[in-house]
Amino acid sequence: MSAFLQAVEAGLRSSTDESLLDWELHAGQQHVKDRILDSGARMVGVVAHRRWGKNWLCIWDALERGRALAAERAHALATLNPLVVIWFVFPTYDLGNELWSDLRRMVPRGETTRLINSKPQEMDLAAAGGGVIRIAVRSADHPETLVSAGVDLLYMIEAARMKQDAWLTVRPTLVSHGRLGRVVFNSTPLGQNWFARLRQNWEGGAPGWAGITIPAFEPDGSRHPLSVIPSDERLEQERRDYPERWFRQEYLAEFLTGEGAVFREVRAHIASPLATPRPPIVVGVDLAKRADFTVFAAFDADGRMAAFDRMGGIPYPQQSQRLCSFAKEIGAARVIVETNGPGEAFLDMAKADAHEAGLRCEFEGVATTATSKEQMINALAVAFERPGGITLLDDPVLVNEFEAFSASQLPSGRERLSAPEGGFDDCVMACAIAFSGIRLKTSLHPGMFPKKEDWRRLRKSSWAEGLGYNLRRERDSRRS
Repeated sequence: MSAFLQAVEAGLRSSTDESLLDWELHAGQQHVKDRILDSGARMVGVVAHRRWGKNWLCIWDALERGRALAAERAHALATLNPLVVIWFVFPTYDLGNELWSDLRRMVPRGETTRLINSKPQEMDLAAAGGGVIRIAVRSADHPETLVSAGVDLLYMIEAARMKQDAWLTVRPTLVSHGRLGRVVFNSTPLGQNWFARLRQNWEGGAPGWAGITIPAFEPDGSRHPLSVIPSDERLEQERRDYPERWFRQEYLAEFLTGEGAVFREVRAHIASPLATPRPPIVVGVDLAKRADFTVFAAFDADGRMAAFDRMGGIPYPQQSQRLCSFAKEIGAARVIVETNGPGEAFLDMAKADAHEAGLRCEFEGVATTATSKEQMINALAVAFERPGGITLLDDPVLVNEFEAFSASQLPSGRERLSAPEGGFDDCVMACAIAFSGIRLKTSLHPGMFPKKEDWRRLRKSSWAEGLGYNLRRERDSRRS
C-alpha cells in the first residue's frame, strides 16, 4: 500500500480501530491503474469481462485521487473550487447499491464523514487541510437529473447499459471552471451501441483518451494475463452454461454485431415421440393474446419433448379443458402457465377444471418480463449447444419457429430475442417455460389445485365474469 493510502487509512478507521482499507489491488487492476488510470488522460475506458473487479478499481481510484485533489486545493489558488465532487453513475440505483455499501464500509459515518442523502446517495468526506470531498451515486435512468454545476471525477459504471443521453447530459459538467473534469468508463460490452463507438476513441489513439480491453482468453485460446477468473474449471463451466454469443460478450469482452439465430442445429435435435417419458413431466403454456396461438409443450426430466399442442381461435374455457386432457393423457406432474394478460384468470380456470376432472397435478403461474424471458431463452439455447441436452418432436411449425427465432439489436445496443417481424414465437416460449421448470425443479409460484371450498369460490370470482364464462353453467351443460 502506498504511503499516501496509508495516510488515508489512518484517518478512515472505525470506533474499534478496524482497518477500513484492508484490500489490495490484484495484479490486473494494478496494471490498469499504472498504465491507464495514471496515464494523465482525461477520458479513460476500462472494458473487462464479468467479475474482473472494475468497480473496486474505480473506488480505489476515486478515494486516492479525490484525497490528492483535496490536499492540492487546500494550498492552491482561489480559482480552484475547494469542494471535490466525485460521481459514480449507474444505469439504475439498484445496480449502484452494492458500490454504495462498499463506500459506506470503507468511509463510515463518524468524525470524517457526513451522510447527506440515502437516495440519491451522497456523503461528504473531510479531507486534510480542511477540504471536503463529496461522493455521490447517481442513476442514469432519467438523464435529465444528471445536470450539475460541475464534477471533478466521473465514473460511468456499466456504461454500455446506459442511454447515450446520459453521457451527453453529464459530459458538460466535466468542463466546469475550477474542476478536474475526468471520466472513467467502466463496462462489459453490450452490442454495437454508443459505447462501442466511443471505444474507437482510445483504440484509435485520439488525444486525451486512454483505454484497455481485458477478455478472459487471448485469441489463441490461452488465458489472458490480466484475467482473474478463479480457475479454468470455473471458466469452462461458464462456457458450458452460457449460449455461445453470451459467453463471447460477458467473458471474451466482445462487442457483437448484427443479428443471429439463437438456437443452433435445431434439426439435429429432432427425435421420435417418446415411448416411456421419464417423470416428472412438465408442461409449459404460452397463452394466445390477440392474433397469435396458444401452445402446450411437455418435456420429461431428461429434457426430451413428450407432447406438443397448438391451437388458435378457440375460447379460453375450451382451451382450459383441452389443457387438462393434455396433461392427464401424458401424466404431467406440473403445469406452468404464463400469467401475462388473461393468464391469471386462465390459471384459475384451469385449476377448477383440473379439480372437476380429477387431475392430480400442480399448477403454477409465471409472469414473463424482458429479464425473465431472456433468462429462460438463454437456458434453452444452452441445451441446444449440449449433446443430448434437448429433443424436439418433428413438427414443421415447431421446428420453423426455433430456426427463425433470432437476436436483433435495438437502438440502445441491447438485444431483442424474438421471432422475425410477422412471425410467431409461441412454440419457443411454451418450450422455454416448460424447460425452466425442469431445470429449476422448484415452484415459481406455488399453486396446487384448489380445495373444494376454494373451487366454489373460484366459480363466483370476477375473473369468470371478465371472460364471459360461467363455470357452473358449463359444468351443468357437460353433465347433460
